[in-house]
Amino acid sequence: MYYPTWFHELLQGPVSKITTAPMYFTRGYAFHAYEYGKHRTTVNYGVRVKGESDFYGILQEIIEVEFVGLVKMKCVIFKCDWFDPKEGPGIHYSKFGVVDVNAGRRYNKFEPFILASQADQVSFIPYPRVTNTGITWLSAITVVPRGRIYVRDEQPGMQQDICLEILTPDQTTDDILLIDPENRVFEDLPEDTDEGTENDEFDESDDVEDGSEDSDEASEEE
Repeated sequence: MYYPTWFHELLQGPVSKITTAPMYFTRGYAFHAYEYGKHRTTVNYGVRVKGESDFYGILQEIIEVEFVGLVKMKCVIFKCDWFDPKEGPGIHYSKFGVVDVNAGRRYNKFEPFILASQADQVSFIPYPRVTNTGITWLSAITVVPRGRIYVRDEQPGMQQDICLEILTPDQTTDDILLIDPENRVFEDLPEDTDEGTENDEFDESDDVEDGSEDSDEASEEE
């Protein structure tokens, strides 16, 4: 069976000489080794690895290994000190989404190395306490990578799924009688016009005509 050359070179393993660094930038994160960043204001040495059980730990060393041969492949790995990933005594998940890590418990297996591409950055914040309870809990706050903005898919509360349009009413407000806030009811009377006027029951013209007829009858009798 034939294997390519790069595969044989990969099987030989990396060179024995390694390179270490106090910090490493990848995927928008700025990771610091613990000894380098423990006295700094910002905490950049917290790491998390997602899985069936999320692992939280402290970044101890940043190591670069190189493979011999034509490929010249370089790989950056992190050496971490892991907290106990067991839910309950080691990690506590609150209903509000806050993750608390017990700083006094450690993972009992020797699996310190991960790829740098597997690590997400977190910041460990201690609880402010008045009395010492004997257990140090740290809140693991996820760090957003630089240059990225995360937008939630969920719609905010009290929002409708359908956007309704605002319609302009056809009726104008000129014919609407407004209510006086001082409770003075009044209405503007229309001006006098010839339209819609009814004849008076006792019209003056009828009286004039009746008067002329009476005078004619009196003259005939004389």
